[in-house]
Amino acid sequence: MRSLAILASFVLVVSVAACGKTNQAKTAAPGDAAWQEAAAQAGPIPMAMLPRVVTPTDYRLTFTIDPTQARFTGHDEIDVKFAAPRRAIYLDGLDLHVQRVVVRLASGQTVAARYEQVHSSGIARLLFAEIVPTGPATLIFDYDAPFGQSLAGLYTVSDGSEQYAFTQFESTDARRAFPSFDEPGFKTPFTVTVNAPGADKVIANTPVTYDSSAGKGLTKTVFAPTRPLPTYLIALAVGPFDIVDGGDIPANPNAHRTVPIHLRGITTKGKGDQIRYALTFTPKIILNLESYFGIAYPFQKLDLLAVPDFAAGAMENAGAVTFRERLLLLNANSSLDQKRASLSVQSHELTHQWFGDLVTPRWWDDIWLNESFANWMESKASAAVEPDWSFERERLESAIRIMDVDELPSARQIHQPVNGPDEIENSFDGITYDKGAAVLTMFESYLGPDLFNRGIHAYLTKFAGGNATAYDFVGTIAQTTNHPEIVEAFNSFINQPGVPDLQTTLQCASNGASVGVAQTMYVPLGRTAPQRSWKIPMCLSTPTNARSCQLIDAGSATVSLGATCPFYVVPNAEGKGYYRYTMDEKGWAALIKTAPTLSPADQLALFANVDAALHAGQASAADLLAVISAVAPTAQWDLIAAFRDSLHNLRQKILANEDMNSYQAFLRTHFAPRLAAIGYAELPNEAPAITLARPQLAALLVEEARDPATITALTNAANGTLNAGTGAEPTVAPDLLRESLRAGMLSGDATFGNRLIVALQGSQDEYFRSSVIYAMAGSEDPAYLDKVLALTPQMRTGELRYVYQYMGAEPVARVQFWTWFKANYPALLKRLSPFGMLRAPLILAGACDSGSRSDLESFFRPKVPQLPGTQRSLALAEEQIDRCIAFKQARGAEVESAIKAAK
Repeated sequence: MRSLAILASFVLVVSVAACGKTNQAKTAAPGDAAWQEAAAQAGPIPMAMLPRVVTPTDYRLTFTIDPTQARFTGHDEIDVKFAAPRRAIYLDGLDLHVQRVVVRLASGQTVAARYEQVHSSGIARLLFAEIVPTGPATLIFDYDAPFGQSLAGLYTVSDGSEQYAFTQFESTDARRAFPSFDEPGFKTPFTVTVNAPGADKVIANTPVTYDSSAGKGLTKTVFAPTRPLPTYLIALAVGPFDIVDGGDIPANPNAHRTVPIHLRGITTKGKGDQIRYALTFTPKIILNLESYFGIAYPFQKLDLLAVPDFAAGAMENAGAVTFRERLLLLNANSSLDQKRASLSVQSHELTHQWFGDLVTPRWWDDIWLNESFANWMESKASAAVEPDWSFERERLESAIRIMDVDELPSARQIHQPVNGPDEIENSFDGITYDKGAAVLTMFESYLGPDLFNRGIHAYLTKFAGGNATAYDFVGTIAQTTNHPEIVEAFNSFINQPGVPDLQTTLQCASNGASVGVAQTMYVPLGRTAPQRSWKIPMCLSTPTNARSCQLIDAGSATVSLGATCPFYVVPNAEGKGYYRYTMDEKGWAALIKTAPTLSPADQLALFANVDAALHAGQASAADLLAVISAVAPTAQWDLIAAFRDSLHNLRQKILANEDMNSYQAFLRTHFAPRLAAIGYAELPNEAPAITLARPQLAALLVEEARDPATITALTNAANGTLNAGTGAEPTVAPDLLRESLRAGMLSGDATFGNRLIVALQGSQDEYFRSSVIYAMAGSEDPAYLDKVLALTPQMRTGELRYVYQYMGAEPVARVQFWTWFKANYPALLKRLSPFGMLRAPLILAGACDSGSRSDLESFFRPKVPQLPGTQRSLALAEEQIDRCIAFKQARGAEVESAIKAAK
């Protein structure tokens, strides 16, 4: 699953409330005493893995789904194997009204049973009227259930005048749709049948076997059996869809695939033409992934579905991959940002067809094997499809971002034990996605790409069709590459939290040059942390591009550089290692002086390490500004974005009003000439690097520098866009849409914000609507922000993520949003469910004052027992506030002085 929620600020996570009531299927016999006897033999409620006393081997699911109704019905037959005689077992089912349940034995005899939901997370118990013997049996259920209202399970969506049903089962929401053994460790074939209105189309994981009339205006659609899958990868969609034929992905001898794969795009009614551009990426991605893995695409067909209201970014259901509309509905004239997102997220989800679908984690503690690998591979696959679109530093950028979380006391480890329902959703975070991907990048760099690829192929081949663990993965890589030393090194990164800090010193002597390395744990100002150690694959480089790699497995080490003493050393070559580095002032000065000659990756890593060192008291604010000054004329788009993020934090948390003139002048001096040189209009055949740099320069000049010339030019362009209306030819470069609208908000035009409200209400295009919400969040007028928040009942549930994300990042909007959130908490809880509040405490993570921390604590602490998983997010939010307060106290005055002196 590609989660758009992996952000420093709060982003929506939605699920359905667990109602907590027990649903029972009543039977005529036997008496209550017999059921009580069976219940006594069930044992305690399993809060983590289900007991392996019974194992599913096959599912046959029949649904009757009419998206215009409030409920659906189901008939569920699960072939199982009992490991021992049982009077009771546990399985999963949430808010299901089970009307009938029996067990059919291998002899054909049936045994009466009773179904009970025994925990609000959806743990259920089956009681048997008599002992069910060891061996095969079939569990048979007839039931009905409500469609989900919070984008989880089997839920309905309105789009225009039409109704649709979709599924989102990861992580544990298949139990909302059918009784099941709802864990990744249980993989079986599924045969699915759907009875739906005759005018609707039905999509599932596999091709249709046949259609027939089911009476009463319904059509019965039977799908081919799947390959073995866990419950969370089953997908269904019902509605009056547009189905766009994407043609056949040709056979690929490199992956031993001799038959084509049929590709389709699925949209809601009337949107089919909008998916055609995104489908042009898909065959190239599949062919590239097949060639890399050396394994054919594992499933019978491939559908991409654009879902109008969706909780995640996308979901890797085998053969039926679902996406937010903005990721699939675009065209050749869309922004490069939107095109890159479509390509990148498709690459992520299609990687999952191997990593996650073909080979599945045994339990949720290893979900990082799915998500970190898909994050790592998405950049590689995307770059192979569009090599000029600047994907090569994506994993460095995400590693830098997650280190800011990983340095906090409550940061969790990658391979985190999962001992209950509350801990499952916490596994889907930046540590899993971004730190995991960064660790993979580091070990690929250490072993070499070809050798690492060989290990990946061996792992997928060995465990194809089954389940695996972290130790299976690491062990297979080590054995295949003949590098046993990586096992301990890998485990030192996945089994403990924190960021290593390598303090490096260049040492030159008559007998040669070397680098002294001392390993510590990175600790920001204000924190006292336990010391940890890692076995670190360190790779460094010198001006001659000589690259030296060494496993740092002790507290200190020496890396030899040869006979010649270089002018400088880059302690983390291309930023591929998951560690930070620090130097003395002489070392920083040498590296900063030569920064313009460094590669873009080394420049980005240098800035990130100086920034981190500043916050740890190991570099100066002047050093940070010196890096910006040195590389501003040529900085790539992602480095400009890093400048903006760092400076935005300093502006809103550290700088005073009297510092603004100096701050804005510094930015205008260094960045206004670059934007002026490339202009506001995208030129024909323009280099993608320029297209990507333009919106980042505009954001820096509009939001941080408040540059009048830029704001005026972009406001004029925004007015032209709004005057033209949605769907008209844009009057601004597509990649400047967001910043032109934000410029209008900051222009002083009192009517502009109201025009944005009208534009929001008049558009159903998710990308445009998210851009409008982004612009609105930049308002510094509390009354206007309240008007925006009053619009949230009209927004789709999945769009609330943009409100949370963008308002949480702005100081004025954050205050208004927090006040509104508290006042509307009961309604939000009902709309989003307790699980939907998982990361809500991070709303205030950007604050930097003790009052906000106290308010956050007093509001959320009493609610933690009712909000699964929020204990961790509350701790992370409070620790971020504490970190900011400590930095401001220790270095705030120095930062202000450096800004005033900056040129």
